[in-house]
Amino acid sequence: MKRFALLNLFLVLALLLPGMVIAQEPQGDFGVIQRTASSFLAGWTPTINADDLYDILNDGDTSNDPFIVSVRSAEHYALGHIPGAINIPWKEIAKEANLAKLPTDRQIVTYCYTGHTGQVAATILGLLGYDVVNLKYGIMGWTKNDEVLATTRFGPDTDQRDYAVETEANEATETYDYPELEVGGANAQETIRLRADEFLAEWNPTTSADAIFDILNDGDDSNDPVIVSARSAEDYAKGHVPGAINIPWKQIAEPESLAMLPADEPIVTYCYTGHTGQVTAVVLGMLGYDVTNLKYGMMGWTEDADVVATAIYDPETAPDYAVEGTAAEAAAPEAEQQATAPETVPETGGAGLPLEAVLIGMGTLAAAAGTLLQRRKAA
Repeated sequence: MKRFALLNLFLVLALLLPGMVIAQEPQGDFGVIQRTASSFLAGWTPTINADDLYDILNDGDTSNDPFIVSVRSAEHYALGHIPGAINIPWKEIAKEANLAKLPTDRQIVTYCYTGHTGQVAATILGLLGYDVVNLKYGIMGWTKNDEVLATTRFGPDTDQRDYAVETEANEATETYDYPELEVGGANAQETIRLRADEFLAEWNPTTSADAIFDILNDGDDSNDPVIVSARSAEDYAKGHVPGAINIPWKQIAEPESLAMLPADEPIVTYCYTGHTGQVTAVVLGMLGYDVTNLKYGMMGWTEDADVVATAIYDPETAPDYAVEGTAAEAAAPEAEQQATAPETVPETGGAGLPLEAVLIGMGTLAAAAGTLLQRRKAA
C-alpha cells in the first residue's frame, strides 16, 4: 500500500508542477562522467586574463609561475607563443603521451587563438583532475600582432552582429532519456581520458552567429537546434537568443538539467564571450550529446552592451605582451633585431670582423711594413 501511495504522490506532483523535471539517476559510463563533471564545475574558475597572467610571470618569483600550454597548431605555435609555453594541439590533449608532459603539482594555463579551443583543453584537463585555467581570449588577448594571431581578430566588422534577442523566458517542459554511452576504462580517470580522446577527434567546437541566425530563420523549424543559454538567470532575463532555455554553466551536469535535453537533436550553447558556453558544450559532448558552442557567445550575437552584460573585447585596448617565435622576431624593430642578432663567426672560430675594419687593418700593416723597409735601407 505504501508503494501505491508514493506512486500516487508522484503523479499528483507531476500534475501540479508541470515545469518540474524528474530526472533518472545516471548510470554506467555516463554516470561516471556526469558525477565527475558536476563535482568539478562546482568549484572551478575557468579563465585567467592576460594582465593577471603577465603579472604572475613577471613578479620576480618563479615558484608561482604556471605551466603554460599552447593548444594551437605546431605551425602557429612556431609563429609566436607566450614565453616558456609548450605546444600540445587541443585535439591531442587527452593522449597519454601528452598528459605525461604535464605537472600534477602546478597550475596549468592553456591558451589557443581566441579562447575557445583553449577552453576545450582546459575543461578536459580539469575533468581529469588537473589544476587548470584557460587564458581569456587566447593569444588574441595577449598580443596585437595579427601575424602571430593567425586568424581573424574579433571586432564589430568581423564577428560581432546585431541580431534580435528576446526577454520572455522559455521553459523546458519535456524530459528525455540520457544518451547511451559505453566507453570502458578501469577507473573514472581512464574512462574520462578514453572518452575525451574519442570525442575530440572529430568534434567541431564552435559555430558562428550567422550560421545560427540562418538556421533559425530559414522557414524550417524541423532543423532548429535546442539553444541553451549558459548565463546566469539574471543575465538570461536581460536578453537571450530567441527560443533559448536557461541552464547556468555550473549546473549543466546536474541530472535534472541533462533531463531537459534531447539526445537525438542538435544543441547550441552560448554564454557571454564564448568561454563558459564552451565549458558547457564540452561537458555535454563528453556525455554523448550532439553539441556545439556559439563563437564569442552573446558578444558575437548582439551589439547591445547591456544584453552582453560584460566587457566586450576591444582590439584597441587589448594588451600587447611579448611572444617568442618567427613572426614576433620579424615584427621587432630593425634596431632591436640588430642588437639581438648573433654575430657571424668564421668556420675557423673567433669573432668576426667587419670588412671595413679588415681593409683598414691590412692598409695599416702595409704602411708599417713599408716604413720598416725604408729604415733598414737607410741604416
